[in-house]
Order: sequence, then structure tokens, then C-alpha cells
Amino acid sequence: MMPAATAPAPLVIAGATGYGLWPANSLEGAFRCLAEPIDGIEIDVGMTADGHLAAHHDYHLSRHATRLNGEWLAARGPALKTLTLAELQAYDVGSLRPGSDYAARYPDRAPMEGVRIPTLPALLSVLAAAQGKPRRIYIEIKTDPQDPDASPDAQLVTDAVIAAVEAAGWMAFTKLIAFDWKVLRLAKARKPAIATAHLTIPAALAGSVKPLPNGDSPWADGCDPRHHGGSDLAAIKAHGGMEWSPYFTEVTAERMAEAAGLGLRVGPWGLSAAADIDRMLDLGVHSVTVSGPAWGGGRTAAAG
Repeated sequence: MMPAATAPAPLVIAGATGYGLWPANSLEGAFRCLAEPIDGIEIDVGMTADGHLAAHHDYHLSRHATRLNGEWLAARGPALKTLTLAELQAYDVGSLRPGSDYAARYPDRAPMEGVRIPTLPALLSVLAAAQGKPRRIYIEIKTDPQDPDASPDAQLVTDAVIAAVEAAGWMAFTKLIAFDWKVLRLAKARKPAIATAHLTIPAALAGSVKPLPNGDSPWADGCDPRHHGGSDLAAIKAHGGMEWSPYFTEVTAERMAEAAGLGLRVGPWGLSAAADIDRMLDLGVHSVTVSGPAWGGGRTAAAG
């Protein structure tokens, strides 16, 4: 009798280059992540005024995480899409403003000096040069159908991301993820074999969604869950998706069973505590995106 097949261990992905420990979406964080027991990194990508792909979470520079010439920004900074790469890289994003909610949220994160917002090609170069097994990269393409003036054009940025990944020879180790499902449709139209994951807005933030005139969510690209029995998983499947990527608190045994029935993988994000990581591993998720300092969960750390 052949032994039963063992399910592969879930992938451990460092969210935003380990933003719980190091500057988010940074080369400095990426280098440090490569020394940790992880399978890859996740980053957020926008676009500058001169067409460069910049790794940054927000559409605007945050006054709580950005300095210029040594001084904290007094108010919300400019949108990335309004700055050239040279202008953008004049800002230092290595520290969190002392006394801010941001700083309190990440007590394990030490300040760094001189950290600049990197480009996607620069981060891909770090991965390509690393020793050992190739590390994966999850790229969240940042577009906002509710605020197109602040975010890049979906077609333009998606095409640019795919071109950068192809140029780096990293397509086999790349997954594109997005809350704006239009991005994923555009990516599949250009590269049908590319790995993707559909991010979903947490229930706690559902009130921020401004429905279209027909009542649909602008994020769902015509596949609003209300047309699919109220199930975001069924909507993802109808949209051509292969993976559901929710905030980790929304993953339950029941949702895992529903995903399995639809042939969808599950890749939660937002994890930081070992106990939460362990719960996700017990449920059999495909990957976990974690901020650090915990990586593979408490039992994994104890066993190691």
C-alpha cells in the first residue's frame, strides 16, 4: 500500500518585508528577512510620476512614518503618483514618529536612518542574489477604484509589474495580489499562468466601501458577492480566482471547507502572534503572511 500523501507545509511570507521589525517595503527589511526561516516576502507597489514602480503601502506619504531633511512631515504628504522617483527617494521612511499610534503598534521595530523607498526591480534583485532556495515574492498592486486620482492606472501599473518580474526572471516565484479585482483580471489576460490571490476587505472595514450606483462593490470588478449567494469565495471563483486572501480573523473551519469545495487555496494576512499563526497552520492554509517577530508559529519555533 502506498503511504498517504502529506500536504505541503504552509508557506511563511514576511509581510511588507517584516514590517513588525523593520521598515516596511524596504531593502533593509528584505535583506534581514532573507536571514529568517521564511519562504518569501510580500510588498506593496505603486507608481511614481515618471513611471517607476515604488514599494510603498499607502498612496500618500504618512506624517507618522516619513521625514524630509530630518524633520517629520507636519501633515499627510504628497501622493506617490505626483512625485518622480528622485523626489520620492529624498524622504526617509526608516522610523516611526515617537509617541504615535504607529509606533505603539510596532514596539519591536527599531528606528533606522536613511531608509529610502525602493523600486520593485531593486527588491527583485535582492531576491535573485540571495543564497539558497529561491524566495517567493507576493506583490500587492495598489490601485483604488474609489479614489483613482490618488492611485495609479490599473492597466498601466499591472503591465509594468509583470514586465519587471519577467525582466528579473522571477515569474515562477511571484504571486500578484490585490483588493481591486480588476488588477487580477488584467494580469490573467496578459499572463494566464501567473499566480494570483484575491484579497478581501475585512468585515470591520466594510463600511468604507462606497457602492456603485447599481449596488455592487467597486472592488469586485463585476463579481460582487451579492450575485453569488452572498459568498465572497463563490465570487472569487466566478471571477477566475485561485486563492482567497483574507484578514486572518475571518478564516474559520467552515470557510476553509467552503474554499476547499470551490477548489480555492487560502492565504491569510495580518498575522503577528505565534498562537494565531498556529491556528492558521492547524486549519491547513496555503500560506501565512506575517509581520514578525513570530514567523512559523509557537510550536514551530519550539521544535526548531
